[in-house]
Amino acid sequence: MKKTALLITLVSIILTSSCKWFQREEQAVPATTSTEAPAVVQDSAFRQMVKNEHMVMATLYQQTAAEYRALCYQAFNIGKVMLDIDLADNSVNKHRIIVLDVDETVLDNSPFQARSVLESTSYPVYWDEWCNIARAEALPGALDFLKYARSNGVSIFYVTNRKDYLKDATVKNLAALGFPHADGEHVITRSAEASKEGRRQELSGKYHISLLFGDNLNDFAEDFEGLAVKPRLEAVDRLAAAFGSRFIILPNAMYGDWENALYGYNTGIDDSTRFQLRRKALRSF
Repeated sequence: MKKTALLITLVSIILTSSCKWFQREEQAVPATTSTEAPAVVQDSAFRQMVKNEHMVMATLYQQTAAEYRALCYQAFNIGKVMLDIDLADNSVNKHRIIVLDVDETVLDNSPFQARSVLESTSYPVYWDEWCNIARAEALPGALDFLKYARSNGVSIFYVTNRKDYLKDATVKNLAALGFPHADGEHVITRSAEASKEGRRQELSGKYHISLLFGDNLNDFAEDFEGLAVKPRLEAVDRLAAAFGSRFIILPNAMYGDWENALYGYNTGIDDSTRFQLRRKALRSF
């Protein structure tokens, strides 16, 4: 009788716990077919748990996936082929330059992303500290490619949205890795607006831009700026011929305007709403 009573008690505890778990799952991920933004999850412990969970696999992909490394090599190998074609063009009468973004284009900031995951923080927390220690590593293939470009007389300009007060630290990081033209003239940081179009136009007025490299569509042209998900896809389709010829894009699943577009570029929404909007954007069958 004692064994039977004990068994009944254990079964009761398991069933009660299971019901509570399922109730919590239903609260955390409510089913919805509405076109409106889904309800915000109110549980604070759950909000903290999921805050940066979406970044785990993306950060691990960049840090551990051989496929990511291969994509970087592929981008810079294509860049070399296209640069050789451009160098053979005798109609170019301006000095040739290459314009590159910095973060996730030539420098790997995945350790910053990893710390954000582990400590449930987000940009700009720790960003200045990370930049100032100047320990970001080079993306695979970036250094060899840019040294090749310089050996052919091509100048290098780094157009970054790191703010002006981080310029010295950025130059220090690039120079320590041996990047060519790692100096105050060729590293162009952000003074005011986030758009890089003005800085690109200033360079194109003086030089012939052979290639542009970036991990974000905004690194290439203003055509992509501020667009929602569908218009961004359509803009890429319109400019398809430029990718792999003049525009060389690097993979970055950790962050970028592709994610901001999911949220309607609304930086004020909370993490639980972001969580729900990400799930709502998924296409299933």
